[in-house]
Amino acid sequence: MNQNKVTAGGLEFLVRFALPNDRSNIHELMVNTALWLKESGSNQWSDILHGFDVHNIEQRIKLGEVAIFETADGKLAGAMIIRKKPSDWDTDLWGDLTTQTAYYLHRIMVNRDFSGISLSKQMICYAKKLAFEKAVPFVRLDCIETNATLNQMYTAYHFQLIGNKNGFNLYQSEATQ
Repeated sequence: MNQNKVTAGGLEFLVRFALPNDRSNIHELMVNTALWLKESGSNQWSDILHGFDVHNIEQRIKLGEVAIFETADGKLAGAMIIRKKPSDWDTDLWGDLTTQTAYYLHRIMVNRDFSGISLSKQMICYAKKLAFEKAVPFVRLDCIETNATLNQMYTAYHFQLIGNKNGFNLYQSEATQ
């Protein structure tokens, strides 16, 4: 695997972990994603629109847990959190399974300029390959159970529905090459 590139829709994206000076671009992408979700009829990520960030992306950047995907000319096309250890949120949802080593994906964001080219799929594949290379057996994510589009997407991306808690579906995939 080339850790530095993914291809989606015939376009090549450079992959790296965010640095502190990427914070404002990531924040803008996060707000735009939250607005898009709201316009799509979802209340997911409403914390962002109220000036809060339950995932504390700034801290995740400092810990080297935010992967960014950008064009050759530096335009931010996507970003996501790849947590190396479960958050309190993850521990609440996943319970005893959090004793197993896994990556937890959060805030999977695609710039609307790059929607419709399966960039999110390539981002998630990147996380699975990274997990494989780091000998992390599982990649996990959750989404609100009423978001049919996301639930179908995660199943199509070879995630297995493991359970449901507090209105969220829990998905897990094995790390892959």
